[in-house]
Amino acid sequence: MKKEIKILHFTVEAKSAVPVYEQVKQGVKLAVISGYLEQGDQVMSIRELAARLKIHPNTIAKVYYQLEVEGFIFSKPGTGYFVKVDHRKIQKEKQELFKKVTRDYVSKAMDLGYSLADMIAELQSMDSENMAGKTKKREK
Repeated sequence: MKKEIKILHFTVEAKSAVPVYEQVKQGVKLAVISGYLEQGDQVMSIRELAARLKIHPNTIAKVYYQLEVEGFIFSKPGTGYFVKVDHRKIQKEKQELFKKVTRDYVSKAMDLGYSLADMIAELQSMDSENMAGKTKKREK
């Protein structure tokens, strides 16, 4: 039985300072790092992803080549591209992404005039809301 190909859910911002191929690469990596794509899952074909994102197929080919070199996917000629999970690599990428996102958040919050104490209070509030939401779901 053939396994279903998972649809990648991200968009590309043409006017972004981040190059399109880098946005696509980050989107695919995030799908792997987050666990949405798992070991052996087939990724969308070059043409399918290019059509979905409305970008040139050569851009997707470049991304897939780079992801293959980095060890996130592998190709089976005539079949397509598949996810390759190296748990140490995934953990390292996940940690680096978390640090980047955290630094961006802290920088933007400080630009708005918030202190570290303000940020911690907001995060604790969000955590409390999240825990309350999980409790309500379990009660249903």
